[in-house]
Amino acid sequence: MLPRDLTKDLKDRLNSIKGQVVGIIKMLDESNDPAQILNQFKAINKGFEKTQQLLLDEVFRKTLAMKISEALEACPGNCGQEERIAIIKNQFPDLGLYELTDKMQEIDKIYEFLLTKKESMKEISLTIDNMVCQGCAENISDILKQTNGVEDVNTKAMKKLVNIKFSPTETNEKELIAILTKAGYQPKVKL
Repeated sequence: MLPRDLTKDLKDRLNSIKGQVVGIIKMLDESNDPAQILNQFKAINKGFEKTQQLLLDEVFRKTLAMKISEALEACPGNCGQEERIAIIKNQFPDLGLYELTDKMQEIDKIYEFLLTKKESMKEISLTIDNMVCQGCAENISDILKQTNGVEDVNTKAMKKLVNIKFSPTETNEKELIAILTKAGYQPKVKL
């Protein structure tokens, strides 16, 4: 929904253009000077351009800014889309009239990808009896964060518990357990 003041401004501009079109029709009926008619066409084109610019700047630029913000929130830094988001964010201030809609479509695709990826994430909780201190917890966290597909790791040393959020298309429970076992830990799936 467009803000009322923007809608009023757009309607006023379009009514002005409508008056100019009626003026050109009268000029054509009266066989006026072609140069004056051409000037009126230029004025109409300029009016349309300014109206479009107002709509794009007011609506699309704000929407794109919000979408960039949403994509940044959905991508905590290891989502695989950081570079594309950063490029759009850096281009944002200089985007022209028609580039805005293209970038909105691009950021929409990125955001949809991130949401789909987030929804397809799987979680596993492991107990690790030989995780006896905070140093162990940090080491386990570091090992898991270096594993492809691991999105988030939360360790609780006192409870001997680690929660792992991962992409099942990139890794699986057996692989995560094997990685921790190879590092000298004794993980078991918490039921």
